Amino acid sequence: MGNSEEIIDNEALARSRARSDKEDNFLQKLAVQEIKDRLKFIKKRFEKILIICNNSYYWQNAFNEADFISDDEILKFPRADYDLVIHGMSLHYSNDPIGQLIQCRSFMEKGGLLLGIFLGGQTLNELRAAIASAEIELTGGISPRVLPMIDIRDAGSFLMRAGFSLPVADISVNEIYYKKPLDLLYDLRKMGETNVQKHRLKKFSHRKLFSLTSDKYIQSQNSKNKPVTATFEFITITGWVPSEDQPKPLKRGSATMRLADALHVKEEKLKD
Repeated sequence: MGNSEEIIDNEALARSRARSDKEDNFLQKLAVQEIKDRLKFIKKRFEKILIICNNSYYWQNAFNEADFISDDEILKFPRADYDLVIHGMSLHYSNDPIGQLIQCRSFMEKGGLLLGIFLGGQTLNELRAAIASAEIELTGGISPRVLPMIDIRDAGSFLMRAGFSLPVADISVNEIYYKKPLDLLYDLRKMGETNVQKHRLKKFSHRKLFSLTSDKYIQSQNSKNKPVTATFEFITITGWVPSEDQPKPLKRGSATMRLADALHVKEEKLKD
């Protein structure tokens, strides 16, 4: 991407990550478990594993024999024949996610698997709405305060554009409960998941904005004196480096059994 299209301020991202607690991050922990669950269903033994991430604490505990590199825009690969590459919780901070995937593919062997996990578009939708409502009430407008995320509709196309075959993108949603909205803001800062957009408002926000945001958040959930909910959406992508022995989709019309028969359900005609 050219500079005009860049969304992420990499210097601000580095500062945010430097302040974060590497060993107390429930998002990283959930992401690692999600990837481990996916690998249980893949009948292939991987021996040359690379993990791309910023916070390797939980990943190293789960994949202690893997190589690790940081999620720089230009990735620094130790070798060029990986059969499994995991892109762990970093693509939502990339100015060029397709470029990241293209780089991964170029350092993988034929038939290799890429697994990526990152925060998706519905993440923090409650906070986005509360901040926008509060800011409009106070100033008459809104500014970029929560990082825009990759949408599920784009995630699969990223894999195809990067040259991976059999692309799959799917969603898992986690709802986390907080005593009050300010506890969520504290958690985001602690995990290094703060607003690092290039075009963010760079002056300190008035304390009244956070107070009103908290009120709006609570009102939207009718949760006075009760915990509030924060949504974290994970998008997981799966793609394979093309190879000759890879399964191919069947040609249209080549099926030997009707879907209704396979599912043991009654087939009914649609109404006119």
